[in-house]
Amino acid sequence: MYIGQFSFNSLYGEENIEISSGSSFVDSSGKLNIIGVITNLGTTSEQVTVGLDVHKKIDGSKTTLQDTTFSKIIYPGKESPFKFKISGAYDVLSKPYILQTNNVNEPYYNIIVQNYSNFPVGQNRELIGTLKNTGSVVVQNISVYASVHDKNGTQIDSIQSNTIPILNPGEVKPFSARPDLVIVNDANYFSCAGFDPKAPINTLDLGNGQFLPYGLESVAKISNFSYDNSTDSISFTADHYNPLGGIVTFKIPQLDSSHDITIFLDNLGVKDQQISKNGKTITSNIFIPPNEHSVKITGILNQS
Repeated sequence: MYIGQFSFNSLYGEENIEISSGSSFVDSSGKLNIIGVITNLGTTSEQVTVGLDVHKKIDGSKTTLQDTTFSKIIYPGKESPFKFKISGAYDVLSKPYILQTNNVNEPYYNIIVQNYSNFPVGQNRELIGTLKNTGSVVVQNISVYASVHDKNGTQIDSIQSNTIPILNPGEVKPFSARPDLVIVNDANYFSCAGFDPKAPINTLDLGNGQFLPYGLESVAKISNFSYDNSTDSISFTADHYNPLGGIVTFKIPQLDSSHDITIFLDNLGVKDQQISKNGKTITSNIFIPPNEHSVKITGILNQS
């Protein structure tokens, strides 16, 4: 088995996706762990597949191992670690590299508050903390990831916490993530700690045990997403990652043929509203100018 230490940074094409690699190590099961971090320096949200070229010892053939980052989506300005575990049946032929990227049109919900220390806790030198859902939407299958560094700042592991099956609005739940036993004594601090919901966010808590399915598509940061029963409206703040602005697509169930919605941007009615209905779904395309803007959509439950 090839064992080495990689340390490099490179940019992937025009997408401004950066890959960096830390120190490799052999774990207690004899597998070579190759770790690193992907950073999104662009203005689009990306799903990233990392590749690693290896040589099969048994027949001499070459193949490429593939794995995704710990975060399903890497949003603009965010980063996510990765880890390959290589058995003794392979020799490593290359450094990890970006094999594929896919643009995704899912917003970043600014609703999860992480409370944790960057420094290891306890004998197992764990990352321990809590997640709080400060929004009005239900978050499912969420976990926390981080990079582990030694006293010199070198990345020595990539870790991921237990999965929290559901985090309802207002809930606080604990998480923990443990470095590998082989490097645990060298763990000095954590970086790039982030959270990753494995399931789409598409359920809004209306209160009183009522929930509304909806769709929201955009490369934007969404904050303060909530429903107001007194005005039968959904409000949120949108900040599009494209410096020129861009579209937020909003969808809700169409309750009947008379169901209509109205869109307001920064408390002003939007002219030439792009709204369509097909008998099942109401779809609206809302242009968000550069910087942060408030959006209000009335008529959500068709209440008169």
